[in-house]
Amino acid sequence: MFIVAITRWGAGFDQQLAELARMLDMFPYDLRARVAGPLPVIVARIPERERAKALMDTLREWGHGVVGCDARTVPGAADMHQPREFSFEGEALHTEDHAHQRATSHLSEAYALVHAMVLADHQSTKEQTRKSFSAARAVLTGGMVMTRKSTTTTHSTTSESEERIYLFRRSGSRLGDPILFCQHQLRYTGLGAAMGHSSHESFAALTTQLRAWAPRAYYDDQLRQTRRKTTFEAATTASSKGTAVSSVTSSNASGVDLAAYLIVMAHSRGQL
Repeated sequence: MFIVAITRWGAGFDQQLAELARMLDMFPYDLRARVAGPLPVIVARIPERERAKALMDTLREWGHGVVGCDARTVPGAADMHQPREFSFEGEALHTEDHAHQRATSHLSEAYALVHAMVLADHQSTKEQTRKSFSAARAVLTGGMVMTRKSTTTTHSTTSESEERIYLFRRSGSRLGDPILFCQHQLRYTGLGAAMGHSSHESFAALTTQLRAWAPRAYYDDQLRQTRRKTTFEAATTASSKGTAVSSVTSSNASGVDLAAYLIVMAHSRGQL
C-alpha cells in the first residue's frame, strides 16, 4: 500500500476539491473531512505505485507539497531504538535501551530532530453486581427467594501525554530508522547538572542539549504544537467475583510515528 500525503498547502484547494474527489472516487464532503487535520495529511492509500505517483504529480502541479511512500517502509516505534540511558561525548551520542542494547550516533549522521506529543485516552466501565437480603421479596415469595441483585455501573476516562523526539540519521542519501527518545522512559542522569526536578523539565533540557549537539540538524516541533486524532489501539475485559471491568484505549502514537517520517521525507525532498 502506497501512502500519499500533503505536507504543504498551495493555493486554490477549494477549487480543486471536486476534481480530486472524483479522482479518488469520493464525495467532496468526505474528502474535505479527511484532509481537515493538521499537516501532514494523508490524502490516499493506494495499492498501485503508478496510481500513487500520478496522484502525487497532479497535486504538485496544483502547487502543493506532496510526498509518498510504501507503507511497509515506515518505521514504527517498536522498530526504533528507544534509549533508557544516554550520554554525550564530544561528537558522539551514546545510548542504551531497556534490553541493554547499545548504539552510538555521530554528529555527522544527525539529519533531523522531530519533536512530538503523543496522547492516549483510556475509557473504563466497571459493573459490580451484589446480592443483598430483601425482606419484601422473602415475604412475597413465602421465603423461597430471600435476596435481590443490584448492579452498579461506573465510567471513568483518563488521558495521558508524553513528549517524544525522533532523531533521524542519514548515511549518504539513505535515512535510517530514527532513535526515539520518550519522556517517561528515560533516565536523565546523562544531563548532569542540567537534569530537572521533573520529567517535563528534564526532557526540555534534553531537547536543548540535542539541538546544541546537532545545530545543523533540521528541527521541527509542529507535532508537539498540534493534536493529532487518536484511533483505537486496544480493548480488554476482566471479571472476578461479581465485578466486570472493560477498558478501551485509543492513541495517536502510530499516527505521530508516520507523520514524523513524512515530515523528514518532505524536508529531504523540498516539499515542506
